[in-house]
Amino acid sequence: MRICGPDTSKILARSTAAVLAVLTLASCASGKPEAKVDHLCAIAPASQEDELLRGIIRADSFETSIPNRTGRLVEMLERSLREMAPTKETFAPSTCRFSPPTRTESAAFSVGWAPRTSKFVEPSLPEAGRFDVNGAFGESNYHSTMLFVRCDMPGDLAEPSKSAWLYATASYTVNLGRTDIAPADIDQPAKDRQTSLAYLMTRRVTEALGCENKPLAKPPVVRPLPTP
Repeated sequence: MRICGPDTSKILARSTAAVLAVLTLASCASGKPEAKVDHLCAIAPASQEDELLRGIIRADSFETSIPNRTGRLVEMLERSLREMAPTKETFAPSTCRFSPPTRTESAAFSVGWAPRTSKFVEPSLPEAGRFDVNGAFGESNYHSTMLFVRCDMPGDLAEPSKSAWLYATASYTVNLGRTDIAPADIDQPAKDRQTSLAYLMTRRVTEALGCENKPLAKPPVVRPLPTP
């Protein structure tokens, strides 16, 4: 018999520990992998998200805050889509926040719904550049990105989703208060990095929601649009 964990003869001496031992042994014998992480914030080392995030926050490491687990986030978004007013965007619950370990700045992300006819969809960020990225669209300036995505929901949410955009907001406070640059000096590559990271983090939400059109499945290719 293969034994996994500490000395079982000692563990079985206590009833509570015995239960834990049985569970441990069962897991070891079954060979089943550990459960998937129940949140959308894991950044794999050397991934595209990792490279983009480190460049944006200008740090070699970061701390991760997880405001909402996946199930809770999906529950809130499904409920808010059902209850969305005809002309008003919904509250956008937070998904993830990343901060350099020795600074207060952060890159933070949230998602919500907006009626497609709402003025909320119109450009509103100061000194922002507009973009299209694989059919999603929005705008990005020196500290924020707004991304609007078509998400065709399944089941009873199919009809409401036809008249809504899933919107994502990304806040990059690492650029606020900097004296070495002016807002207008944030170049297009910097805006593209911010947009690409917002796209990749929002992709996780569309996958969790089960958007049937898989709107963000392709790698992000940011195409700047002319200013109206």
